[in-house]
Amino acid sequence: MHRLLIPILALLLSACDQQAMFDRFVPKEEAALAKQVVSQLAARDYASVEAQLDPSLRSPDLRSKLEAMAEHIPSGEHISVRTVGAHTNITNSVTSFNLTFEYQYKDSWLLANVVLERRNGKVLVQGIHVTPRSTSLEAENAFTFDGKSALHYAVLVLAVGIPLFVVYALIACVRTQIPKRKWLWLLFVAVGMVQFRFNWTTGAWGVHPFSVALLGAGFAKAGPVAPYIFTLAFPLGAFVFLMKRRSFAQPADA
Repeated sequence: MHRLLIPILALLLSACDQQAMFDRFVPKEEAALAKQVVSQLAARDYASVEAQLDPSLRSPDLRSKLEAMAEHIPSGEHISVRTVGAHTNITNSVTSFNLTFEYQYKDSWLLANVVLERRNGKVLVQGIHVTPRSTSLEAENAFTFDGKSALHYAVLVLAVGIPLFVVYALIACVRTQIPKRKWLWLLFVAVGMVQFRFNWTTGAWGVHPFSVALLGAGFAKAGPVAPYIFTLAFPLGAFVFLMKRRSFAQPADA
């Protein structure tokens, strides 16, 4: 079991500074403005927050909503803040920015989401949302075996075993003399059919019947503190080739 974990762990540990790479895609000016809005809300400077809101949001009960939101922000100065979500969408001449920040306080954490919209050269706040938390996203979504189920271990074994099986079939395919369209066989063997996606943090899973996966397995993260999503696919091409291999010519010399 430990030998099977080595390839996965090596990939996880060999990743470069994901936060630095992620920060390159964060719009600096808009992120600074969003943090300023959160700071004003934390300081109960409601007038400044209201002045930056889209006019359509300035309802009669706006002040009470801001006050209720501010109650969720821990008192005192935060220890650190990092950007954990950044999505930019451009529609015609309007650019929307959906930014999420994680604030660390002495005994708690806070997620703050700010939606901005740039229209006609002016940036307005379209939404603010804060969520108090007892732990960081990085700790919550860390790759760990604590409290994991048998399904987690099964997914991990398959995430290692399926690519090894596909690579074995690919090598055999390369060494086998196939009369015609050998490249089609190589392509068929290299991918797995029907994706099974598994969230390592929550254990949630789903099936995507019309998707394929290179080498039959993989994993990805949507951001530096996002959960690991493992992808498994049935290596149909590898199975079919190995069953039909004897019907082709004998393998060529290595």
